[in-house]
Order: sequence, then C-alpha cells, then structure tokens
Amino acid sequence: MDPITIAMGLSQFVPQIVKWISGSDKAAQVAQKAVDIAKTVTGQPDGDGALKALQADPNLVLKYREAVLDQELDFEKLAVANAADINKTMQAEAASDHWPTYSWRPFIGFCFGLMALIAGGTSAVCYIGVMFFHVDGKVLAELPALVGSEAAVMATMAPVLGVASWFRGKMQANPNLPTDNRG
Repeated sequence: MDPITIAMGLSQFVPQIVKWISGSDKAAQVAQKAVDIAKTVTGQPDGDGALKALQADPNLVLKYREAVLDQELDFEKLAVANAADINKTMQAEAASDHWPTYSWRPFIGFCFGLMALIAGGTSAVCYIGVMFFHVDGKVLAELPALVGSEAAVMATMAPVLGVASWFRGKMQANPNLPTDNRG
C-alpha cells in the first residue's frame, strides 16, 4: 500500500494524522513521516507490517502515540506551511484584476449556501408531503439517496470554504494585515 493509505489506517490510533494529511499538498510527506514512525516503533520493515503489528498489540499503540506526539510540532509545521501557501494563493486571487479569478470563491460560497437550503428543503418537502398531503410514503425511502448526493456535492466545496473563511476571519480580526476586503 502507498504511504497515504497506510497513514490513514494509522489514524485509528492517532486521529490527528487525518487533520495533518487532509487538504495538504504535503500529504505525502506527512504520511511518510507517520509510517516511518510506525516502522521504527514496531520494528517492521514496511508500513503494512507496522500497521498490522499496531493492530495486534495495544502496547505498541501506546508507544506509537507517544512517538507521534513527540513529533507533533513537525507535523504541525508541515500543515501550517501548506496553509501559508493557500493563503498566498487566496491573496493573489483577491488582488486579481480579472473578475473570474477574484469572484470564484464567493461564488462557491453562495452555491454552498444554496445547496444547504436545497438539502433542507428536500427533506422538509418530502416529510410535509407524506404527513399532510397524503403523498405515498415510499418517497421517504428515496430521501437518503437525495440528501446523500447533495451532501457529496457540499463535501467538495467545504474545504475551499473552510480555508477561505479561516483566513478571512484572521484578516478581519487583525487590523495590521493589509487587505481591501474586510466587509
């Protein structure tokens, strides 16, 4: 297996690994570091063996957790470096003279809000129809698929909005950061 897949398996022991890997262009480095620590702790020559050894021995899990937490600062530095790169990209987009470049993140934000309203409305309309307008109850059997597909679309937009919102909040909270869009 590749390091990212193994690292995701290792996250059952140290959930922070998912945070450090998620949305990071340094995900491969984070994953490899997590796998290397597991190999060192377990004495296994490869990541698959290390994962299996950890799954079999709770004492090794404790040692692995301690080893990862000892390296937590290094993991955080990798994650912060990625956030700084994203911040630079977002600042360049906001300063752009081309409307498609500076408007796509707000557009995604509005689409996300609209999708959330549609998801809630879908559920409400289905239940109200069954309860008050004698619509066939079979419609409720289709509701999980409808809402699930809407949630999948929302899940693709959420990372973009999360990063954008976090940096925008930092800009609004710190008057020393230069920006022209504190609105």
